[in-house]
Amino acid sequence: MLARFVSVVGGMTLPFLLYAALAVVLGPPRPEGWPRASRWRLGASVAGLTAGVVFAALRAAAVIISRTEVNIPTLAACVLADLALLVVLVVLVARPSWGWQGRLAPLANAVACIALALAFFRAVPEMILQLTAFIEPGEATFTSDMLLRVLGFLCAWAAVAVLAFMYYRTCRRSPVRLTRAGVVVLGLLVVLTHLTALAALLHGSHIVLLHGQAFRATVWLTNNTAGIVLLAAAGVLLIPMAVAFAATLRRVPEQPNPARRRHEIAERRRSRRWVLASALGFGALVATRTVAVAKVNEVPTLSPPEPYEIRDGNAVVALADISDGHLHRFAYDASGTEVRFITILKNGGAYGVGLDACENCGPAGYYEKNGKIICKRCDVAINPATIGFKGGCNPIPIDFTVDGGSLMVPTSALDDSAKIFA
Repeated sequence: MLARFVSVVGGMTLPFLLYAALAVVLGPPRPEGWPRASRWRLGASVAGLTAGVVFAALRAAAVIISRTEVNIPTLAACVLADLALLVVLVVLVARPSWGWQGRLAPLANAVACIALALAFFRAVPEMILQLTAFIEPGEATFTSDMLLRVLGFLCAWAAVAVLAFMYYRTCRRSPVRLTRAGVVVLGLLVVLTHLTALAALLHGSHIVLLHGQAFRATVWLTNNTAGIVLLAAAGVLLIPMAVAFAATLRRVPEQPNPARRRHEIAERRRSRRWVLASALGFGALVATRTVAVAKVNEVPTLSPPEPYEIRDGNAVVALADISDGHLHRFAYDASGTEVRFITILKNGGAYGVGLDACENCGPAGYYEKNGKIICKRCDVAINPATIGFKGGCNPIPIDFTVDGGSLMVPTSALDDSAKIFA
């Protein structure tokens, strides 16, 4: 559940915040009804989202095999649209009214529509393709774990939409120029995100070869852009909110009309509530991109090897020590190389024995979590019933015998397996 939530929040927050920010800077100070420009921006966002869903479906169905042919032109278009939008936003800092009236309004709204459609199209496919990961290999179709993954996926979409709405309502009460300056920084972050993705894709496709500092910078940005951009956006967008909150703490001056003063006090109270709600939302965003990401990416540690005996050319393990149905790990010294092997009592009373390594991921090892055996490197859940059989990410089988109350693994087989762990 947490992994799905973190992934969707990381991928969809920026497009939703961009939509809310443009609704602020391109809308009138006191909107009445539903302006036509707002309907166009919403339509463009929905069109981009729908196109992203279709693209994801075609990828999942293998109708589109080469993603590069679509990703490169759309990313290039994203960068161009983002740069045009950035120019529009810079102009709007100096001339706020040009965003919703005057000669610049149609052009600004057209550029915004294009940028929003492309932003949603770029972000949505990776999120939709997570639907294929709701059911782990070997799981039944409907399980509590599957339902939790679906819940995390849906809650993330709802959380991002609510955060964008709170940001929109709060910015309506923030200083105009300061808010627009924050939106300009948000536009810069959007450009950085798409430009980094385009550079990495061009380099990976050998269209443009990066070397030295350019290559190292691209790698670093590719690995860190998502978190840094969202955290930077949160910090920048909170500045006008903090100023607005401070303004609400000032004493309301006395006025001849008591009703007018009561109205001003109520308005400031509502502003404080929206600012606090937005601050909590951005705080949750920061926690999601730091604590939650660290939790999701937490690398599990393998349990320490358990004791056993070497007798008559065999590694001898007492059945009483491994008959609890859990994973047990052992280590054998093969002329200085640690060779690990694992055992587990399967349903039906049979034992699964294999090396703590697989043909796909090498000696990464396996760990037990919630009754499942999971490969540490690729995070694939292994059906315990298949341990001892060759194939896939299963542990590499190894010869063993059961005699009386002991399970015995020939040390010669362990010596021959040293090359896997070397």
